Amino acid sequence: MKTYLFSGILFYGIAFSAVAQVKTADAFCTSGVGAPALRQTFVVIDGNVITQDLADGPSPDNTGWRRFAAQFFDARNPTIDQVMAPRERITIAVANSDGSGLTPLFTGCLPTVGKDEAAKLDQETTGMQRFLGNDWRSSNEKAAEDFSRAATISLVQGLTKAKIGTTEPAAEFAHGGLIQSLNQAKAYSLSNGLPRLIVYSDLAAYGLPVADTATARAKGRSDAETIAIDLQRVEVDLFTPGKATSEAATEYLKSFFLAAKGKVETIAGEGGVLASNGAPVKIAVYQGGISYGSDQYPIRMRVARDQNGSVIMSWIEEQSDRLRFSPFSGILNCTGEDTCTFVGDRVFAQIWSDKPGPTPTCEGWMPFGGLRDLSFSTQGDQLTGKIADATCVINGQQDGISFQLQRVPNAVF
Repeated sequence: MKTYLFSGILFYGIAFSAVAQVKTADAFCTSGVGAPALRQTFVVIDGNVITQDLADGPSPDNTGWRRFAAQFFDARNPTIDQVMAPRERITIAVANSDGSGLTPLFTGCLPTVGKDEAAKLDQETTGMQRFLGNDWRSSNEKAAEDFSRAATISLVQGLTKAKIGTTEPAAEFAHGGLIQSLNQAKAYSLSNGLPRLIVYSDLAAYGLPVADTATARAKGRSDAETIAIDLQRVEVDLFTPGKATSEAATEYLKSFFLAAKGKVETIAGEGGVLASNGAPVKIAVYQGGISYGSDQYPIRMRVARDQNGSVIMSWIEEQSDRLRFSPFSGILNCTGEDTCTFVGDRVFAQIWSDKPGPTPTCEGWMPFGGLRDLSFSTQGDQLTGKIADATCVINGQQDGISFQLQRVPNAVF
């Protein structure tokens, strides 16, 4: 038997199955320790960065991506709470290099608990339980070891089903294996939590534009709309083992994923860190109408906040002449459970601009006219809001555009 190590996780090279099954570890999804996590994370490894393993064990060429993935599932790591929420579902998959879809390798809910939960469990633990080794911490350490081992082995066994290896010639980003596979797959159900997509890919291996910011952003938006990709309002974090992306490529990627209903939070190298790791602690969905002059159109809104009151993973969507949507962020100040006032970041719909900067661009194609100031307040199940801008004006409504929404219980959006 051979032993391999990556990122502190041991893999024992035994019993490679001819046809590997997707390993699922769901024991902690409905643990009595606490409520299920409100976020789910998908770690997608681009098949183009993977090589075939050796006959007697993992290939050293695959160490990089396996080490990268391990930081999100190694439940024994004392700093795991910096990247994952307690009991958060993680799914690790390969984006088939031929664009045929995703090949899942492992899925499960992390056997971790929050600090407050741990303190409560410690208070309930007796000295005799600790002496006999049947206290909650001993059980949790065993669960963490089993979970990490299962995920680690799955990252080797699962490759028997994935389409991997570099494709030639290099395709444009929107038509390459990574995006085509993401577009083929319906990878997540929103009932399992708000989705976060973490991608490991050599972005430099794809055809990305070399142009000015405006041209690159317009190209990204056009490419996403052409292939009609819909990522269901996902947070996107991109990591690359290759050379750093250029400014034009960065702007292209932000615009591409935005038009694909994804907000890019991170673009970094292999050793980079997540730009944001706020996990939602409360989510509410509202729907109602928004008024443009005498016309009113249906609108839906997802408001999610973290433990510090920061609004994260939140979107607003309106159906008028076409479906228009935009993410938003800011701070939610609450004086009660459902009595809150939102203070936005004064970007809002300008996130769509091909010429980002202090002076807004006001163009008819932009969702919500490119207006920067989103404000709203909640009282019970009611949400009252306004979108306005000192520079951009829609239909002569200098005071802004108003909307009134009602919270929809148990809604998924």
